[in-house]
Amino acid sequence: MRIAVALLSASLVASSGAACTGRSTDPDSVEISAEAAPYAKKLESAVPTTDAAALPAEASVIGTDPAPVLLEVPRVASAFEPTGHFRVQIWANAVNTHTLLDANGRGAVPVNEARFLWGDGRLYVFFYAGDLDLQARTTKHDGPVWDDDSVAFTFGDPDGAKRIVQVSITGVVADGLCPADAAGLSDSRCDLRWESGVRARTDFDGTPNDIRDRDEEWAVEAAVPLASLGLASSGAGTRIPFSVRRCEMAHDGPRSCGTWGERPRESGVLVLEGR
Repeated sequence: MRIAVALLSASLVASSGAACTGRSTDPDSVEISAEAAPYAKKLESAVPTTDAAALPAEASVIGTDPAPVLLEVPRVASAFEPTGHFRVQIWANAVNTHTLLDANGRGAVPVNEARFLWGDGRLYVFFYAGDLDLQARTTKHDGPVWDDDSVAFTFGDPDGAKRIVQVSITGVVADGLCPADAAGLSDSRCDLRWESGVRARTDFDGTPNDIRDRDEEWAVEAAVPLASLGLASSGAGTRIPFSVRRCEMAHDGPRSCGTWGERPRESGVLVLEGR
């Protein structure tokens, strides 16, 4: 619960400053399912987001549809190292996805969200996930973290391929360069020799792989070097095709996934702010 409490504190701080930032604090676009409601109450205070209508239309972003969903990523005041712990003073003004959606366009169960900042040549991501059953067994870099509770960050590549960085609840990373039509790093066509250089730390409430207790949540804080993403530029104004996916790995139930920015429903783009 300590992660969710910190998130709520950041929401209150961000909401109080919304009039100055010019970003919307209206969580209008997410339909929360009844099952997700208990989780969503922890995050129901809105966090600054970008009003896509205020940004110029973009019909030529590499790897995206003509009308992508845009998130304008604020520039952080100074570089920092990930700790896995939600620090309100850093993340209060970050842009976020709000609750990830399931295949039916409803709030995914358990609830998840991602937040973004950038600066000093790095994209910073904080990902939160509710989870009552933590599962993680992979211990080696580039191992099958997709079989564990984890989150996958996918970056569009100028040549049409995509770079995927996936981090488990215990901080194990797998990253690879994949064909555009690959569903994830488990695709044998993905080249796991590619290294993102990501620095990631995690935090969780509960005991992994123990079905006797009731777990609660986990988080990933990561810093991805922009230079590793094959971008033509990595400064203010850069647009990065991006999506995030988290699948719940329950030990005795159906696999459920939540996404943002993922085709065919939508195409996500992160826009690096100049200020």
